[in-house]
Amino acid sequence: MTEVLHFPVVVVGAGPVGLTVANLLGQDGINVLVVERNAATVDHPRAIVLDDEGARTLQAFGAADGFLKHTIEGDGARYLDDSGQCFGTVGAGPRTYGFAKRHFMYQPELEAELVQSLSRFSSVDLRFGWNVTGISRDPSGVTIACMTPEGARTIRCDWLLACDGGRSPIRQWVGIDFIGSTYEQDWIVLDLKADPDQVNYSRFYCSTSRPAVSVPAPRGGRRYEFMLLDGETGADMLTDESIGRLIAPYRAYRKEDVIRRAIYTFHARIASRMRQGRVLLLGDAAHLTPPFAGQGMNAGLRDAHNVAWKLSMLVRGLADSSVLDSYDDERRGPAWAMIQLAVAMGQFVMPKGAEQTALRAMLLKMLESFPGAQDYFLQMKFKPAPRYDGGLFVDIDRQPYEASLVGQMLPQPVVKLSSGKAVRFDEVLGPGFALIAQSEKEAATLSKLAHPLWHQLKPSLIYISGEDRPVAPGASVTAVSAMDGFIRPLRTHRDQIMLVRPDRYVAGAFFAADEYDFAERFRQVLQSKTAERMSA
Repeated sequence: MTEVLHFPVVVVGAGPVGLTVANLLGQDGINVLVVERNAATVDHPRAIVLDDEGARTLQAFGAADGFLKHTIEGDGARYLDDSGQCFGTVGAGPRTYGFAKRHFMYQPELEAELVQSLSRFSSVDLRFGWNVTGISRDPSGVTIACMTPEGARTIRCDWLLACDGGRSPIRQWVGIDFIGSTYEQDWIVLDLKADPDQVNYSRFYCSTSRPAVSVPAPRGGRRYEFMLLDGETGADMLTDESIGRLIAPYRAYRKEDVIRRAIYTFHARIASRMRQGRVLLLGDAAHLTPPFAGQGMNAGLRDAHNVAWKLSMLVRGLADSSVLDSYDDERRGPAWAMIQLAVAMGQFVMPKGAEQTALRAMLLKMLESFPGAQDYFLQMKFKPAPRYDGGLFVDIDRQPYEASLVGQMLPQPVVKLSSGKAVRFDEVLGPGFALIAQSEKEAATLSKLAHPLWHQLKPSLIYISGEDRPVAPGASVTAVSAMDGFIRPLRTHRDQIMLVRPDRYVAGAFFAADEYDFAERFRQVLQSKTAERMSA
């Protein structure tokens, strides 16, 4: 009889999302099997943008700085009309979350970095050439049929994370619908090296005849995307002659500079639910977005961080399985909002036909009299902020302060340690939960917190001091002082203690006198079975 392999968690797909969630779980010592049907990670560019939230996710398990040295920090975008005139500019933007808004990257290098990072965690087993051919589910787990280079294998797991792409067989096997639409136009994607255009911003050529996009790539390369027009076929347009004609307005064509040529169909789709029992969908398996906002892979990295800490708590016996219900509650709305943003951007910067072009021109003309509104529109400042309206939070809709951070991603300022060393704030928070105080009174309370929940969560205790050389009020408390303006939003809760989740979202804020009541309510958020374990 063939041996059945048993794992608490199996991840299907060793792309950026699957490798990221495995790293996050491995850091917590969770036993994970990652299976990938291909023989290795990808060897050609796909995703080309890593945003600030995505970089912060890599930072959570120590992979950010090693990878970012291979990327280009983006300086926004320029939008050009048919005459070549720039009608819209997007700047680099603030480093609110500790990193540049955009890093232009080469996906094979990202995946190599993530595989290297996994080697630090003995609890994670990565297998290439393992193709999942079917699954069966029951109340206690999932059985996976897998074809490997050594033959058929059977895997048994408690939780299955499907990171198997937009055509996800697992999504189809569990009967989850994929809701949304497919763009009418296909696009030609060219990745070229030795490009003469060395600016570190994207160019959107909003032409009425053939819209195009030009995006920086590491080491002097550049990606070009061209809309496929009615009557054109991919086979015809991918020839050297056709590519040479397309690229001629932008650079000389040399066949030896082509890294990849492909036809892409853009989708705007989301799964009808992101969890079905013990199966969870992440990344492209859960949602597909057009590329105009650069959010496809980055949305998947947000999925990974959201799922990993909850699943880790569940496996370690610190939460009930219902915490995973919050994955859909929290991620569905923001993921769909990003998809809609990408669709809107595509319609605006890539109008098809005279009517859409005239509408855009009229709108821009009207906005000339309102510089603030024009800036808000052209710089896409309507992009949804990283926040959740519900989920694993305490009193998310009943905060005493209008500018409350509860439900939002915590900004990441640069802070100074007592030693004088400057670091990003997350380096102080650590990979797990954190409690943050900003006054001496609340800071003195941190080391005296009494509720059993804190013993279970083991949060880092942080005091943000106003002193240049901060002094901790206790041996278990780390004191820091702010070095940039991104600390200001935290001052909304200067008289409270903030609880920050491992994914850097603020779970709640409480006054020192209300510590026990707050902890009890957050314990209830993690469900009653947690209380049973804690009292046992």
